[in-house]
Amino acid sequence: MRTPARILVAVAPLAVLLGGCIVETTPPGPITAELVNETSLDVRPGFFTSDSATDAAGLFVGANVRTDFTDRAFPELRARETKTLTLECADVASIGVNAPVLFDAVQLIRTDSDDQIFLLRDTGFQCGGTVRFVYYTDGDDFRVRVERL
Repeated sequence: MRTPARILVAVAPLAVLLGGCIVETTPPGPITAELVNETSLDVRPGFFTSDSATDAAGLFVGANVRTDFTDRAFPELRARETKTLTLECADVASIGVNAPVLFDAVQLIRTDSDDQIFLLRDTGFQCGGTVRFVYYTDGDDFRVRVERL
């Protein structure tokens, strides 16, 4: 059986070796989120982010909706418009889209989508990467898909 003095002596050289190492870590890169409207009408994207939500129920609440992609009175993407947001990795645990709306301002017609996309950091997207949400029509349906770049 070792005595405490021998354990200290056996560990001390390892501590000296490790003590001389300088480990540099760089913070993870930001997440680029792109909102792409491929339609010929305005889109209310229903875009959400959260620094703590780990499921769809936690993400898709009013406090997490993002409207800072525009300075317009209504948080919409214009026809064929793309907006890019840069999000700090530490501020985004989950990201997604819920129930976007296609809006025809001339005819005052709205088309709701039932699409929901929920992505969790490290499994659904990576820090330093790009997540693109593409809004499009498929016949009479309004849809959204995700592309990870």
